Amino acid sequence: MKLRRLLFEFITVFVVSWVIEFLYMGVKGVFEGTTLSLLEISLSFDNAVMNAVILSGMGRLWRRRFLTWGMIIAVFGMRFLFPVLIVALTSGLSLIDVIHLAFAEPSEYAHHLERAEPLILAFGGAFLMMVFINWLFDAGKEIYWIKFLEEEAAKIAKLGEVKLIVALSVVFIVGYLKKDAGIILSMVLGVLLFEVVHFIKSSIEYFKKNSGVVDAGIGGFIYLELLDASCSLDGTVGAFAISQNLIIITVGLSVGAFILRSLTLYFVESGKLKELPYLEHGAHWGIGGLGIMMLLQLFRPIPEPVISSVALLFILSSLYSSLRKTEPLLKN
Repeated sequence: MKLRRLLFEFITVFVVSWVIEFLYMGVKGVFEGTTLSLLEISLSFDNAVMNAVILSGMGRLWRRRFLTWGMIIAVFGMRFLFPVLIVALTSGLSLIDVIHLAFAEPSEYAHHLERAEPLILAFGGAFLMMVFINWLFDAGKEIYWIKFLEEEAAKIAKLGEVKLIVALSVVFIVGYLKKDAGIILSMVLGVLLFEVVHFIKSSIEYFKKNSGVVDAGIGGFIYLELLDASCSLDGTVGAFAISQNLIIITVGLSVGAFILRSLTLYFVESGKLKELPYLEHGAHWGIGGLGIMMLLQLFRPIPEPVISSVALLFILSSLYSSLRKTEPLLKN
């Protein structure tokens, strides 16, 4: 995927979204939708790098499905259906009633979603924490960026299964401080879902290796979609601070999701990811930071610019380190 084509796709999708937003809500809709798109990109840029790492090990067919099937899941699943489903489960209303509420009384719908926010943050924070812990405590890691932390974590991982000990300790501490059964259950569900998906992914790859029949791409695809979902949870809830119109929110966040997915494919197909050895590290630290901040928001609100700045700081720092490492090699 060439850079010029990528920029053309970005401009096209923004123009189409502006037309939809203008026809639906005028200039205000365009402003709110664009703000939401930029919010989604800034919050989930580290997710694009993470996706590229996983996608680089998948075939061309599944890369394209990530952009096509994955976008359908991202748009109608996570940006529309998932918030509606959460409100239905926590409010006692039927799915039809919640959809009607979302369009007819968006402020009431937003109120119900805000009430469910702690459960969403607990689940998403726990899942992202597991992604980070699973990477950090990897005994087979050969490249280190923040060496004194990553190398020590790899050494500890060689002593035994430390990942679940760390994860369950965090669940215990948060649960003890909050004393809320719903939050504890949501965190346990986030940890459990990660382990289940990781097991399915490993099983599919094993059968693929030994039989050659099963398409291993499906395991990576499921993992990618869940990772994308977890990274977008706080943005989906926080979007109501910018707009309470579900159509504008869905369109705005979907533009950001499309741009991030296109950027993911560019990283993979251009080979840029291989030229930047520490970018994966920065993405994982950013994911870990996002997970921690989602859990901290259970105790105190954190402004969206702070959240996006932390993730972006890790990405830019790892990018700088990668360029410094590769520059002497390129000169030689």
